[in-house]
Amino acid sequence: MPEGKNVPVVKAGDVTQRVGVEVIRARGVDVEKLIKMLIANAAAEFASTYYYYTILRMHLAGHEDYKEICEDARLEDRAHWELIVPRIYELGGELPNDLPAFHDQAGCRAAKLPDPPTAVKHSDSPVGVGALRDS
Repeated sequence: MPEGKNVPVVKAGDVTQRVGVEVIRARGVDVEKLIKMLIANAAAEFASTYYYYTILRMHLAGHEDYKEICEDARLEDRAHWELIVPRIYELGGELPNDLPAFHDQAGCRAAKLPDPPTAVKHSDSPVGVGALRDS
């Protein structure tokens, strides 16, 4: 403790008393549950939708209007991912070091293109799951 003060000293590298975490706990938030929810959301953003939109975009060559919509969705999912991940670590959590285990925590199934992926045939078809139709 510092001389003349009754203040505990936190050792370098000790993350058990993070100010943000303490404030959130003081307000009644279950931090461990919040971390699990953030990891599940990160898994859905990255391992499912960002991945899906990246592949979908590659199959939209020649359909620039759909490709642009897809790219906007892809970048939005990536932005969400990049906002969520630092919060997980700031709260004392971490991402799994195993991609399948990470994805299994998502609250949704893995998005998948039809097999084989083909061009969109209807102008009213939304870009999203099933946007590429089988012939």
